[in-house]
Amino acid sequence: MQVLKKIAVFFIALGLFSCSSRLTDNRIQISDFKYDIIDYDTIKDKMATNATLSVGVLLPLSGRASEIGLGMQNAMFLAIEDLHNNKIMLNFYDTQSTQEGATLAMKKARDDGVSLVLGPLTVEEVTGVSKIALSSNIPVVSFTTSPQVLQKGIYSIGMLNGEQIERALSYASKEGRSKVVLLVPDNNSGLNVVKSALMSVQDKNISIVKVGFYNPNSLDFTSLVNSIVGDPENIDFDTVMIADGGNKLKSMVSMFAYNDIMSPAVLFMGTSAWDNTNLSKETILYNGVYPMVSKSYSNYFSDKYQKTYDELPKSIYSLAYDSVLLASVLSNKERDNIEVALTNSNGFIGVNGFFKILPTGQSRHSLDMYKVTSNGPKVVDRANKNVDYTENEIDIRYIPYEALPEFYGKNNSDILKWLYNN
Repeated sequence: MQVLKKIAVFFIALGLFSCSSRLTDNRIQISDFKYDIIDYDTIKDKMATNATLSVGVLLPLSGRASEIGLGMQNAMFLAIEDLHNNKIMLNFYDTQSTQEGATLAMKKARDDGVSLVLGPLTVEEVTGVSKIALSSNIPVVSFTTSPQVLQKGIYSIGMLNGEQIERALSYASKEGRSKVVLLVPDNNSGLNVVKSALMSVQDKNISIVKVGFYNPNSLDFTSLVNSIVGDPENIDFDTVMIADGGNKLKSMVSMFAYNDIMSPAVLFMGTSAWDNTNLSKETILYNGVYPMVSKSYSNYFSDKYQKTYDELPKSIYSLAYDSVLLASVLSNKERDNIEVALTNSNGFIGVNGFFKILPTGQSRHSLDMYKVTSNGPKVVDRANKNVDYTENEIDIRYIPYEALPEFYGKNNSDILKWLYNN
């Protein structure tokens, strides 16, 4: 029988007491029952014995996003295996990677009487389930990173770009950086990053001076980077933030290096997308930084996933794992109190560290800052566990026009129209 690492998993529900009270934790013990291969039929029989909370899990188990969906399902199996005396019953529904499929899946989950939904994954799928979930009073904890589809009743446990941008810019400001160039894909995700960045710098001694939009399907960034750099001998920025990973990240950085723009004169920053890219041999990016959940917690999950499925998990898989632990904590609540417990002001701790879900639907996570090195990512700035993770209420429409950056690669009026209406 496969021997899996035994370790105590702590998932702390902090909503029972005020911040000044002594905190108590809700410990979920590792089960002694192990499987040669994770067998969901066996797990399901075990869940059905004492289940008090029926949970609908909406994931893309077929279609273009099925690889991610199946990996998330595997992560949830591991969470169920780790639970002891759990009171939840997971019922899986395939969204087929489409909005229409998500709508059908939500209808089936509603008709089956679920009290809580975990998932779906994409913004289109969340759009497909929202109307039915809200009218049926079934809270949804999705994995989307698009804030536009979130509201009371439709939540996300995913790492939104906004919180990552906020964390990275705070770090840059603390390091004495003051002028940032931002490179984003020319789509709604990129526009969300721009909006978050402009809102984040309003209370910091730092500014976004230039924003470049690029074709998300291209790897040629020559013209865009050259336009942003201008005269390499007299650059007017000290930080470059690239909200992308993979070959796009590598191609963009190489163009800056071609213009002799490198560390330490310029600090390169990114988002968690960098963590899914092997950068240990990218010398140009050494000392570049990006925000990510604490690996001191998530290494347990990563090791177990790799030993069980013989592959490294994607970062979103650990969020799927945490969502099941969250559901387990909520199983102790009456159905009418699930949303109150879900959005409690003190938050929770899972394998990704501290997180909380806001009444607005958005989530906040404790994010460490990692530095790119030849030996892999290293923590350079630990998350402040005492930070009050609140929603930034700055209205972007009140930012003076003269405080806006120069835009490249996209029409100014189109950018402003989107920013002021989303």
